[in-house]
Amino acid sequence: QGLLNNHPSMHHLLLYSHATAAAERLISSGSSRSFLRNTYKRNIHASHKTHQAAAGKRNKDLFTPSPFKRSDKINIDDKFTVQRDLREGDNTYGIRRYLLLPRTNDNDDPTLKPNIIASINANKNILFGAQLHAQQSGSDEDYIADYFAACEPLLDIAKEDASINGQQVQALAALNGLCSWVTECLDRDGEGSEVLTSLLHGEQPNTLLDNDKEEQVENRGASGSSNRRARQNVKSQSAKIILNNESDRILMLDAIRAIATGIPRPGHSVVGQGTYRDGVEGWKSLAWEYSNLATVPVDASNGVTGLEEVSLYKSRDGEVAKIEHLASVEAGYLKIAGGAMARMFFV
Repeated sequence: QGLLNNHPSMHHLLLYSHATAAAERLISSGSSRSFLRNTYKRNIHASHKTHQAAAGKRNKDLFTPSPFKRSDKINIDDKFTVQRDLREGDNTYGIRRYLLLPRTNDNDDPTLKPNIIASINANKNILFGAQLHAQQSGSDEDYIADYFAACEPLLDIAKEDASINGQQVQALAALNGLCSWVTECLDRDGEGSEVLTSLLHGEQPNTLLDNDKEEQVENRGASGSSNRRARQNVKSQSAKIILNNESDRILMLDAIRAIATGIPRPGHSVVGQGTYRDGVEGWKSLAWEYSNLATVPVDASNGVTGLEEVSLYKSRDGEVAKIEHLASVEAGYLKIAGGAMARMFFV
């Protein structure tokens, strides 16, 4: 709980969950999807460009005016509008939500609940919780296409608004599916994860040597080196795992398995604070490795689902900077990601 208090924005992520569920029930499963896709005509292979509502506002000034300076709504085309919903009175830099809404006369009626298509939450310069609210029925590729079509223009405007005080914009991205991915790698004797392979076979996880560091620097600017950079990032994060003896290795593996499966360790009745403490460095390394599987554009056929928020922020020059352990301790999120989230910086 103390770690959660260090990330105040996550408190409000939980508060929004009930409102989100209610908003989703307002959306028609068929009409919203077809309306969205027919309007944007986007797919997962489309080029990722800054939306025109936010483009052109870049300058060298540290403090830029908010795109909502004149109104709490921005019409991004003749079909959609973005509304900023403040949650702390008139504090424009406090807790807030950015909502993608259809442009209808109903939006001007305060007695009607908004027909939310997508939303992004924010607290100060930190963005989080990018969601598609329209109900989905179709393939993963259909969902990804709609998610990016709705959330990319919303993110452009939210980023612009979050930078008004001159602070570098950050994001906290969900790592949905992390527990399932770790469990599958464990079932395959570590296959698919360098971190788990090393831990399972009693090896010190890839500690960076001097020549590895030089190779990492050289490869940063090389074309087609994204896969190598991902592996090097995993090595860098894995180097933080310090195993002094065999008992440390077994202790960490048991904790990782318990976090991933939700099954308490032998001799324990619950997956509690001690389990998360004993597995913290291993779990953070696995979360880092998992976050590097996010691609732009998203490859919905690669068997990895749940990283669309990481990919969304990456599509707008976001980079994973670190893993926040137990960033959310909501029960449902602990089951699917062990509480870990990726902190990203937009560069």
